[in-house]
Amino acid sequence: MPQSKPRRRTGHGEIVPPLSKLDRIGELLQIQLETFPQKELTPAEIARWEQDLSGFSLEAIEFAFDTHRQLAMFFPVPFQIIDICKTFVPPKAFAQGCNAECRDRHGKGYGENDILYLVREHAKKRAQVNRQLTTSEWGVIYDSLDKLRGGSPEWRA
Repeated sequence: MPQSKPRRRTGHGEIVPPLSKLDRIGELLQIQLETFPQKELTPAEIARWEQDLSGFSLEAIEFAFDTHRQLAMFFPVPFQIIDICKTFVPPKAFAQGCNAECRDRHGKGYGENDILYLVREHAKKRAQVNRQLTTSEWGVIYDSLDKLRGGSPEWRA
């Protein structure tokens, strides 16, 4: 009986291990040579590049080479790439929840239900007077809310 799906060819879907840092540095230097063809690198010079950049993360090295390739006019010297590596700041992962500044403000103002109450009371009062509310009329609405919730927030005390 014929199969409904064609057979999968061998070699497809294999996981390729990531390049080592040294291999990646060599690859990035090759990209620089393609961009700036006036330079030739010897194996000893590539080894010095690898030694100079060994203290940096692969992410910082890739950032530095990419930045240099986009902004420079000549093949880089190690100092230029190292200098850019030092400026690399890894992106921060998103943190769930509030930061310390936000947590400090918790419970010190009006909440969602309080705001809904203010909107409803404002609409009622505005319909009665048919104009914008004055500061004293707003004060009466705030006072009624504070009485309802059992106290006013810090900023209104």
